[in-house]
Amino acid sequence: MSFLDSYFRYLNDAFVEHKYLLIFTILFGVFCWIGGYFLADWIYTPAELVDYEYLSQETFYSFEDMMYIIINNCYINVKSYFWSIFLCAGPIYDMTFNIGISGITSRATELACGDPFLFLKLTCLHGFFEDASTILNSFAGFLLFLFVVRFIKDFFKPSKHLANGSITNSLEINKKILYQSLAVFVLALVVMIFAGILEEYISVPFGNIIAYLF
Repeated sequence: MSFLDSYFRYLNDAFVEHKYLLIFTILFGVFCWIGGYFLADWIYTPAELVDYEYLSQETFYSFEDMMYIIINNCYINVKSYFWSIFLCAGPIYDMTFNIGISGITSRATELACGDPFLFLKLTCLHGFFEDASTILNSFAGFLLFLFVVRFIKDFFKPSKHLANGSITNSLEINKKILYQSLAVFVLALVVMIFAGILEEYISVPFGNIIAYLF
């Protein structure tokens, strides 16, 4: 079996075998957006909300800006993924903050223009892929934490030949979850890179058209 065949097999197995965890991750992301929208007025004053610089839609079609966006967002993904081993702290914080900010900015644009969905319209192209990457990355982080928990449990679980388990035995039992986690993590990075390209070169004019039409 080739590397790509193995990769897509682990990716597919991750979505099939842990579908309820994926559903939970998606619902948590939706909850963060809704929470950000409704908590915005408690956190900020109306003047603070409508003064955000993101209300001006501009793009300079800059390769340097695109690389900055991609590197920064991918760094957040990587950091969130590895922090997930600490009680899923990375994914929870990443979705709470980044998707929550989307809800806050939606409330800001509503105060400025009267349309609660204007921000989503303006950023729909790259925003969809960016949020999808965040959710996929968080899902990968949850799987990584699941691997850590099961690895520790099986490490201390007695086996037929040993009073306690072993690192190699525990890894052999649980490596599939680790590989599934890594497969989803790589997909999340690819999606985030694609979102960065869209954000710099296509998203703003496309979003302005969507906002004008709808």
